Amino acid sequence: MADMEASLLEIIKEHAVGLTGELNRDTPIADLGIDSFSVVEIIYEIEEKLDVEVPFNANENPFGEMTTVGDLLDALDKLIKK
Repeated sequence: MADMEASLLEIIKEHAVGLTGELNRDTPIADLGIDSFSVVEIIYEIEEKLDVEVPFNANENPFGEMTTVGDLLDALDKLIKK
C-alpha cells in the first residue's frame, strides 16, 4: 500500500487549498480546506490515475467520522479493494 498511499497523498495534496504544513496521515482533514466539489475531483483523479473504481454516493458525506488524512487513506484503500 506504500506506493498507493504515496499516490493518494499526492492527489489529496493537489486539492488541499487550506494546507499550510506537511501532509501526512496525522494531518486533520479540516486543515485541508477541501469542499464537496474537491472531494468529487479527488475521487475522479484516483480512479483515473490508479485505474480503480471508487464507489461513491454524492448524497453522503464521504468523510463521515473521519478526522485525519490517515482515516481517509484507509477508507479509500478499503473502497478500492472491494
